[in-house]
Amino acid sequence: MYRMRDFPVKISKTEVVAAALPVQEHWLPLSNLDLLLPPVDVGVFFCYDNKHNMGPLSFGHMVGVLKAALAQTLVSYYAFAGRLVKNAAGEPELLCNNCGVDFVEAFADVDLKDIDLYNPDESVEGKLVPERKRGVLAVQASIHNLFILYMLSIFFLPLHLDKIRRESVALYLWV
Repeated sequence: MYRMRDFPVKISKTEVVAAALPVQEHWLPLSNLDLLLPPVDVGVFFCYDNKHNMGPLSFGHMVGVLKAALAQTLVSYYAFAGRLVKNAAGEPELLCNNCGVDFVEAFADVDLKDIDLYNPDESVEGKLVPERKRGVLAVQASIHNLFILYMLSIFFLPLHLDKIRRESVALYLWV
């Protein structure tokens, strides 16, 4: 079993996916509770069996479908295409400006059975789940020998729970 991130992941392409339609720029203030609690990064990844050995659906085609679906999803859930900034008082706010979501395409030279999923911070974080460099959401699509993996690195502000729960369900349905 692989330990301590010692399997190779080759990033083939990185780009930014914005909402498919223009979004009017605006600010979403954080609640008092959000301001008291520290932000939390949450990494999630989904694994899909490659039953058809990709046949007519190449990895590039699947990635294209994912990017198009993400762009459509960001129209309704525009907050995921925004970024955290500080207002004049120095407090963080969510700027909904459609700056987009980081989208990474990668190849991981490891079988899923060899990954130590009991220690995800050591084996998954930063390799199979992308690091969020900008904005509030990052997505990584990876191809493996036996599996296609679609990875999400999601940054949630700790409580806007009602809003985050609704948006999380929509994001889950998108995947």
